[in-house]
Amino acid sequence: MANQNRNVRMICQLGNSLVKYRNQKAESFGLTSAQIDVLVFLLKKQGCEEINQLDVQNHLMLTNPTVTGIVRRLEEKGFISRGKSIRDARYNCVYLTDKVIGLEDVLQSNAAVAEKQLLQGMSGPEREEFSRLLKLALSNIE
Repeated sequence: MANQNRNVRMICQLGNSLVKYRNQKAESFGLTSAQIDVLVFLLKKQGCEEINQLDVQNHLMLTNPTVTGIVRRLEEKGFISRGKSIRDARYNCVYLTDKVIGLEDVLQSNAAVAEKQLLQGMSGPEREEFSRLLKLALSNIE
């Protein structure tokens, strides 16, 4: 039982450390790691379809109040705008502003830099096994 608790604590510590590391990298842009995650999601979906807060919430597995706060702050900072959906007026869609376009490569590299740091010192097979075990653990908890 102690090992299980230790593993859960270590996973929580790992998550907290990753967020802290990514926040430090994002600070120079006036963003947080969660805000970058939302912007990267919107960049990937750009031009495909209308994206609303529920789409962001589902993709990032965040709560509605969390997404509302992130979107509100991104709008205040000028990175996104919101407008009524053409398909369903009950929804506000989220749109990227020109301010994001110049940051696209930097935003996408934030996660890659964090992953490189995380996997440092692991061999190729160890990285694959780590990824496999993370997917299994996530599947078990969902």
